[in-house]
Amino acid sequence: MRILVLHQNLFDRLGYERAIDHDRHEVTYAGARAYLDNIPAHIRCDTFAWDPARPVADQLRPLLADRPPYDRIIARHEQLITPAADLRAEFGIPGMRPDTARNFRDKVAMKHSLADAGFRVPRYLSLDTLGPADAAAVPWQGRTIVKPRDEGGSQGVRSFGTVTEALAYVREQEAGQDGDFRARYELEEYVEGPIWHIDGFLFQGEVVVAQPSRYVGTPLRFENGEPVGSVQFDDPELTDWAVRCVRALGGETLTFHLEAIMTEDGPVFMEVAARCGGGYIVRATELRTGAHLHALDMASDIEGTLATHLVGAAREDLKYGFFLFPGHVHGGAEVTVEAPPGLLDDPLVIGHTMVAPGTPTPLKHSYRPEHLPLSGMVAGADPAELEAWMRRLFAATTVRGRRPAYTDAYDGTGCSADDHALAHRLAEEAGALLLTLRTDAAFREPRHLKDLGDSRSHDFLMAELARHRPQDAVLSEEGAADPARIAARRVWIVDPLDGTREFSEAGRDDWAVHVALWADGRLVAGAVALPAQGVTLSTAAPAPTPDTDVAVLPVLGSRTRPPAFLSRVARRVGAELTGMGSAGAKTAAVVRGRARAYIHAGGQYEWDSAAPAAMAIAAGLCVSRLDGSPLRYNREDPYLPDLLICRTEDSEALLAAIRAEEGR
Repeated sequence: MRILVLHQNLFDRLGYERAIDHDRHEVTYAGARAYLDNIPAHIRCDTFAWDPARPVADQLRPLLADRPPYDRIIARHEQLITPAADLRAEFGIPGMRPDTARNFRDKVAMKHSLADAGFRVPRYLSLDTLGPADAAAVPWQGRTIVKPRDEGGSQGVRSFGTVTEALAYVREQEAGQDGDFRARYELEEYVEGPIWHIDGFLFQGEVVVAQPSRYVGTPLRFENGEPVGSVQFDDPELTDWAVRCVRALGGETLTFHLEAIMTEDGPVFMEVAARCGGGYIVRATELRTGAHLHALDMASDIEGTLATHLVGAAREDLKYGFFLFPGHVHGGAEVTVEAPPGLLDDPLVIGHTMVAPGTPTPLKHSYRPEHLPLSGMVAGADPAELEAWMRRLFAATTVRGRRPAYTDAYDGTGCSADDHALAHRLAEEAGALLLTLRTDAAFREPRHLKDLGDSRSHDFLMAELARHRPQDAVLSEEGAADPARIAARRVWIVDPLDGTREFSEAGRDDWAVHVALWADGRLVAGAVALPAQGVTLSTAAPAPTPDTDVAVLPVLGSRTRPPAFLSRVARRVGAELTGMGSAGAKTAAVVRGRARAYIHAGGQYEWDSAAPAAMAIAAGLCVSRLDGSPLRYNREDPYLPDLLICRTEDSEALLAAIRAEEGR
């Protein structure tokens, strides 16, 4: 059998070796390089590396078209459910189809289907059915949730006291993001009650495993900085209700993770996914039921019959639970966990993981234990005792963080959403003006094109800022510096055309427009437009850096004047030094996961780095001087000679390499 596995997790955690006979089957693992690298060397398989920044299905279609037909496509990560279903349908491969996948991904579709089938769901509305301020059209007026239609783990979910407040938030997001915000989000009535999750596996519509558990805390609170836990309970009625929900959505052979709100009138459906739950849910379910959900699902799919050999004996005498303390809310800070002496040594605790003091936290939302300051599992005969212990842990444990110094250079809350949106729009519109100028045959002479590009973009930005922010000062590369800006509370720092050499060279796309806002001592907004690439990155909608393996990526430096020591720095960290034009283009390459770092040591000014720095810090990158100190702006002398932009986890190695080479 030929099997294509869409791989986006730790190899051992998924139980691939338990489910797949790699000697018997021809297996291809497709995924980002970082995940392919965690496949053990002894596994007989082929691999296909994809670009995390591009749609997965688009990259895999040529692979499926050019090779002998695959018999199965396996996808265990939530974001891969839909592309896997699309490819199965397109290439005639058995398994879940797009209509069913949509019911397990789109929160509007799933609630609509279940409401039609007679299940109780919260009242809800797709945002694209509402006018800009149509609060009267919403059939409830109290507490309201704004929720992405296709995200998991409460990522992007916001709670508001009223519909009016929720719609005001929607308008703010529309002003600062691309135009499809309403198409991607929904409104949902807040329903009060404890939240349960039911995890299990159906084979051809029949229940093989189903385990209900009750949250201690909530996933939404975890998203916003509070710990969350879960404890198993026995509830046959709730289990039966959850299984009927899954079947009503078209689920036949699949793993499921369903969440419900328990009210006095019974359960209210919250959401469901065709995947395993996060954290320790797979392990806790296996300890209780004897079934490893990942391995059982994959093996049954491949064999076409229920893989009973992967279902062990159930453990009736014990209930299991787990606890998770979030890491992402600390924004890369070095954290220390302070727990009461002896509490984690309680006999109820069957294992826990705590980071060493001073460990940096991740920037991306995650339930994976290796990304958390503190996590662990508990077991006992009485679930109420487990729950009570967990509440004591949450009340008495503190995770203290010390933010890296470089974050002092940027504070996105220091201005209104309108400022973020304005920076984005001005950079984009100036870029469009430059594109038009570049294609005009009358201005093809390089020197003329450079000068005209600088002046036209500068004039446009000055006019727009005077119209929209007349009270603010401006520092532009192409304008005379106004000494009054030093005493100003707000200063726009702009480079109307960064990379003029590249702008004047036909076919090059590494030039940019920079627009940043400094206020009260920090950068507060920034945008970098890359017009020839059709991309604008900004603090209006910061994009997290793709999870690409840095070891395969180049270090970027100046295209025309890189100091000699930079190539030696790159070699020290196992990378190649590559030249590129604009500072904004180089920064964007790091943000988009296409470069390991951007290092500059040849002399710059504030307008060269202000917008790239703001955008990069907002996206979760480390931005500093080459000595590790934060960048400072709106100084009397705008000269700011050096710069490092990289991922936080890579900064120590890069700074050490820089120190070693500068000291030679």
